[in-house]
Amino acid sequence: MTFNKAALASTLLGAGPGGGGLQKLTISHDGADCAENGPIEALFNPYEISRSRSVVWEAPDQAWGSWTWGGLQHEFGTVEPATLSVVLFFDTYESRAQASAWSRVTSFVTPANPFQTGDSTDVTALTGRVALLAEVDTELHRPPQCTLSWGSFSEIFTGVLTQLDERFTMFLADGTPVRATVSCTFVESLTDAQLRERELHSADVDKTWTVRRNDTLHGIAAAEYGDPRLWRHIAAANGIVNPRNLTPGTVLTVPRLA
Repeated sequence: MTFNKAALASTLLGAGPGGGGLQKLTISHDGADCAENGPIEALFNPYEISRSRSVVWEAPDQAWGSWTWGGLQHEFGTVEPATLSVVLFFDTYESRAQASAWSRVTSFVTPANPFQTGDSTDVTALTGRVALLAEVDTELHRPPQCTLSWGSFSEIFTGVLTQLDERFTMFLADGTPVRATVSCTFVESLTDAQLRERELHSADVDKTWTVRRNDTLHGIAAAEYGDPRLWRHIAAANGIVNPRNLTPGTVLTVPRLA
């Protein structure tokens, strides 16, 4: 009897029919660890990625007993950041040179003695790098921002790690962990340039503007309203008396035009 090992591995791993099993995911980030050791590489199941997003709509207040169909007209509030959940696989036992590719794939689902012997290394050297993504980087003064990539998809998600669950499933006789799964949840985090690209280009919504060097109210009004003569709307909204006295870094409210 013959069988397709790749298809069987995909079925055992829950990767779907005809799949090629686990794939390599690369996590690049702006933290010190990436600069020193390069991007993080892990295996993952490409058929089990969860991505979600919430949109907030606000219902108008209704007095008790005065319900009308007009109360169903919700008002748009905000679009929440997207979240992505993925399970990463790490193995320093079956990744030894003498282990076959087939053995490495099926080892995640084949029952085995959780206490093994061998010359494997501690898998926490790999999982610990992922754990650092949930800690404050001393240079950045915040956790790193990450970019997840897979194969030809150079950027499938950009965000910060908000939840981390580590599960160790195999150990050497001396207690050294050699196999683990790491469940990660990332929340979308955009750069200033990406935020500007997504900002609503309309004069009928409230917006903000971070003052840069040489900015003027006339210039801001021209950029946001298309008319520099409307600078007084911005001045009034921010309590600005002297329009020439703008401090770089100040965040101004750019009110919508009635």
